[in-house]
Amino acid sequence: MKKGIYTFLLLAAVLASCNDSTVAIFEKTADERVNEAITALKEDLTAPTNGWKIKYRPESGSGSFYVFMKFEENGSVRIRTDLGANNGEFFDQIITYRVDNRLGLELIMENYCFFSFLFEQDGATFGAEFEFSFVNKTPDDALVFRSKTDVSDATILLFEEAGATEADNTLGTELATNLNILASDLANFAPSIKLTYTNKDLLFFISLDNFKRTLSFTAAVRKTNTQITQTVNFGTPYTIIGDSVVFDTPLTGTFVGNNITIKSIKFNTLTDGEINVCADPIPIHGYTGVTSSNDAIIIETRLLDAKGAAFATLSDFYFCPLGNIVDNGQFVADKVAEDVKGAQAMQLYYNYDLGGGPPFYAIGFYIQNTNGTVTFALREFTPVLNNNNLVFNFAPDFSIFGSQQTDANIDNINIYLDALADGDNTYVFEYAPNVYEFFNPCTGWSFVFINANQ
Repeated sequence: MKKGIYTFLLLAAVLASCNDSTVAIFEKTADERVNEAITALKEDLTAPTNGWKIKYRPESGSGSFYVFMKFEENGSVRIRTDLGANNGEFFDQIITYRVDNRLGLELIMENYCFFSFLFEQDGATFGAEFEFSFVNKTPDDALVFRSKTDVSDATILLFEEAGATEADNTLGTELATNLNILASDLANFAPSIKLTYTNKDLLFFISLDNFKRTLSFTAAVRKTNTQITQTVNFGTPYTIIGDSVVFDTPLTGTFVGNNITIKSIKFNTLTDGEINVCADPIPIHGYTGVTSSNDAIIIETRLLDAKGAAFATLSDFYFCPLGNIVDNGQFVADKVAEDVKGAQAMQLYYNYDLGGGPPFYAIGFYIQNTNGTVTFALREFTPVLNNNNLVFNFAPDFSIFGSQQTDANIDNINIYLDALADGDNTYVFEYAPNVYEFFNPCTGWSFVFINANQ
């Protein structure tokens, strides 16, 4: 009995020796501690007079966007960016935000905004995010966040306190708007842009992705003799700063006899022009500028793609899923399936060997009939390929391979062949390795074909 009393007294003495701070920890509930953490982060977010500056790179291969954010205690945040999409909708927005705690502190953008738009790109696979996990506060009072849903290689955002006029001096909203105008001159997915040196015998063909902020140089050509070309396989992410596009990686080398270095391009004036291949001229634009090496240049939208014609020698067989058929920016897979019952994909045979006969050139649809049979409804053609302009010269009738009995209305295939080839104005652009866009600027239709032999 005495032993039990002594043990009790010893335990009481130990508990009594605990300091006040230890006891205080257990006096707060889990909800209280969470609320304190949320309040502290919200106070940090709203503290800077001029808000925060972020250089946001959604994924490792993309370029960067400058973002300025001013958080208010009432739950609103002003977001200023240099993303020129949607007619400048994301240049200056006020939305609501929330600081929450689920598996840790989180910053959540509650309304559709710059972050939401980027999140949607490439079928929501781009790597952008609108919910961020708080990581820590640095010794110099910057805030570190991490993309919440990235499975690997999570995007890190560093919130740095912004200067009073830093947003106005950094955000290149006019340049972003003009680059969007330039890239939207033609309704195709792979616009070709020509970069011409004013005082050198040199021009480059480039492609520009305004959403991913990437720039690719595909070919160099002499202005005085366009038959002298050099393949260029150079790409770089870029950032817009004021009136300049700044390359992450400089372009440097010798191109058709010219020693070239480009670290950035400062742009000056957007000019108007036109392309005359259709019944009505197509309005286009040019943009004058100066490279970091002080060379005057102009970039212009063009139908010529120096790498487009390579489809003819890369493969003899291509296919185009119905989802790759686009009418002036609108995907029309359902309409195609309705017009050509059982259609699975378009097929293009180019210099195809049928076995001993002349080369086979044909385009049409692969059709799955309800009875389980397959029909290949193709129109043969004689091609004329001039640079990346493909003229088909169709045979008058269809050639039917496989089952001669089909559920499809074969004549309806001409709806799509006419949209592709009208006026002999089919232009082929390299969209990606082994992927080519066949585009008619006069009808606005695009057909994206994939190399079936890769």
